[in-house]
Amino acid sequence: MELPPKLAAQAAAQGGAFTTKQATAAGLNQREIQRFITSGRWIRLRRSVYIEATLLPDDEISRHILQLRAVLLCLQEEVAASHITGAALHEFALLDPDFSLVNVTRERAGTSRTEAGVRHHDASLPSGQLTKVEGLLTTSAARTVVDLARELPFDAGLVAAESALNKGLTTLAELREIHEYCADWIGSRDAGRVVSFASPYSETAGETLCRIAFDVLGLPQPSQQVLIYDAAGFIARSDFLWEEQNTIGEFDGLVKYAGEDGKKAVIAEKRREDRLRQAGAQVVRFYWPEARAKSVSIRTKTLDAFERARYSNIPPKYRIKKQPPPR
Repeated sequence: MELPPKLAAQAAAQGGAFTTKQATAAGLNQREIQRFITSGRWIRLRRSVYIEATLLPDDEISRHILQLRAVLLCLQEEVAASHITGAALHEFALLDPDFSLVNVTRERAGTSRTEAGVRHHDASLPSGQLTKVEGLLTTSAARTVVDLARELPFDAGLVAAESALNKGLTTLAELREIHEYCADWIGSRDAGRVVSFASPYSETAGETLCRIAFDVLGLPQPSQQVLIYDAAGFIARSDFLWEEQNTIGEFDGLVKYAGEDGKKAVIAEKRREDRLRQAGAQVVRFYWPEARAKSVSIRTKTLDAFERARYSNIPPKYRIKKQPPPR
């Protein structure tokens, strides 16, 4: 049996979720409702909130947003999705995200608390720090970044910040403005470290972790996303470039080598590296495990490349073009 038209329309407007109260108002009786539940055709999202089993998302982020929608059907007050839930709506890259609790913020809540799978934050919400995503009220990208950076470890906070910057969802100026607004809040000092270090050029969490590793291991910070050319034309866009040391760094997540086109990708990558080296550049690759661990291997490989470049008999024959930050 399909949902009655009235209930189907309500559910569609609510991302698939609906309440038992809406079901009875649409003409279903308690026996029918219980039969749908016990048969598994309806999946319980939280008390008195359900979704048709065929509509339950497969991925964790979509399920988390669905849980947010279920929570909103139960709350009496208007709240804004925030923190990890806001990040899910904005589609930031996240490092080891914990989606076990829906996070919401509202003003004058009395106190912050966690109950029934919801973490309620009591904090001010100026209208300029709010927006809507998929019709859902949430903290702005900049406010969400700062809230996360106040609570998460530095690595995780920076991954979120650089993802938001690279996607053009916020700017460094906006992050600084929000951080100043929250200057006396708990965790503000930690957020300040994230904001001051963040780069808009990191395209993946792996690149963000590499930047952290460079800093921890005492390596100079390279330029990012630099276009490299030789006499024949464009060669590559480098993840990292240490211009003075004629050294290019690449984060290799290995994803591009999966599937049927993996072999072609490997060959193309090899040819690209050959051209870079023929143009006088050293190339060093970094991998997820060593970036995550801030392994000394990153320092060793990079300094070795610097040394090779210093004594190379091949003078630099490439030119570069630096790109403006993403908007």
